[in-house]
Amino acid sequence: MYSIEEKYIITAGSLATIIVAFLLNAAPVALPSIAKAFAMNNVLQNWVDTIYLLSIAVLSIPCGKICQKYGLKKVLKIGIIIFFIGTLGTGISQNAVMLLIFRVVLGIASAILNVASIALIVESMSDDKKGPAIGIAVATVYIGIALAPILGGSLIFNFGWQSLFFATLPVILINYYLVTKIKGEWIHEDNDKFDMSGSILYSVGIILFIYGFTKILELTGQVITIVGILLLIAFGVWELKNDNPVFEMRLFKNVRFACANLACLFSYFATFMTTYVYNYHMQYIMGMDSQIAGMYLIITPVIMVVMSIISGWMIKKVRGEILTGIGLLILCVAFILMCFLSKTTPLYVLLLAMTLHGIGYGLFSSPNTVLITTTVPEEESSKASASLSAMRLIGQTVSLGIFTTVFAIIMGNVPILPEYYDLLLKSCNIIMILAVAFVFIGAIISFVGLKESV
Repeated sequence: MYSIEEKYIITAGSLATIIVAFLLNAAPVALPSIAKAFAMNNVLQNWVDTIYLLSIAVLSIPCGKICQKYGLKKVLKIGIIIFFIGTLGTGISQNAVMLLIFRVVLGIASAILNVASIALIVESMSDDKKGPAIGIAVATVYIGIALAPILGGSLIFNFGWQSLFFATLPVILINYYLVTKIKGEWIHEDNDKFDMSGSILYSVGIILFIYGFTKILELTGQVITIVGILLLIAFGVWELKNDNPVFEMRLFKNVRFACANLACLFSYFATFMTTYVYNYHMQYIMGMDSQIAGMYLIITPVIMVVMSIISGWMIKKVRGEILTGIGLLILCVAFILMCFLSKTTPLYVLLLAMTLHGIGYGLFSSPNTVLITTTVPEEESSKASASLSAMRLIGQTVSLGIFTTVFAIIMGNVPILPEYYDLLLKSCNIIMILAVAFVFIGAIISFVGLKESV
């Protein structure tokens, strides 16, 4: 049973994750309306999301150190204030430049909330309560994802794109109030110097890597990606030699921690691009409108909500590596079903695949989060949470790059019209084969973690 203090912590942490997940997934729904309002061209429109993701990427790793140095509760409060400013500023933006500036502010705040909310739950709970508490926090992410197309779409349709951001403001204020009710504070390295050189190396490296990968089909994009990778390698070498690193690379000597991170990375390689496949098949091949397709697409996150809570409790009895490995194998079965999509594939096959996707990833996500954040010394949990955030973002970026590359190679520059649906299906089949390979590798990596004793 959780105490009043622990309930405040779980609720505050979970609310922080849900507002980030909701706005992250609802913003693309608003993008056409935003682009029309500010007369954005295609390039500028793409930057609305890109600049947000880059901002999250830049701060994800340094935020772990910041939380250790200044305190989890204090940093979370500051993050919520910045999130409020970014959300309000986005809603009242009068032009594209103003909008992009506040998207950067929102990205910075999102990075803080992603890292601090999970780390706060981990550090404040006893070992027997961590799994279920993290399960609840992870489940709220999928609640945010499920609500985004329905609630977000309804707000945008009835009240305009600004309402998406204005409607979130009261929830942010409630979140701030809940954090103020938390009595304790968690500081571990208040006298340590901040590794500015390492932070700059990481920030520039991750920006170049992510931006380059979005243009991976162009020579310029390939060069930028390679430079980004080299800078990230240099960052790793620098951190190993540094007495006060912004991120403790030696944590990866812990086999369970390393395997959990790699499994997370490979899972995102696979899952991020498969959502597009579901959507494309329903709308293009099956001829559904976006509203009907959207209703079907929430099946997966809804199942994830339930399974994340269940798996959070299961980790008290079963080793996390077993749960994550089995979860990814179930995901593998779901993706194998999708490898054989054709014009005659019945709807129930997609629904079965989406159901297995929800069960498998729900079984994977909570235990994986627990493994990453609890297999390191407790004082390093904020850095572990930062690592989780970085793996998620890198995985999503690479996944989207793979999706774009496959479509470009198979379909070229042709529009998605009925006469090219055979090419569309071929592209989707190749993507799903790659997804099967990624989750199978992730499952093997998860089981490798079993070799390390608890």
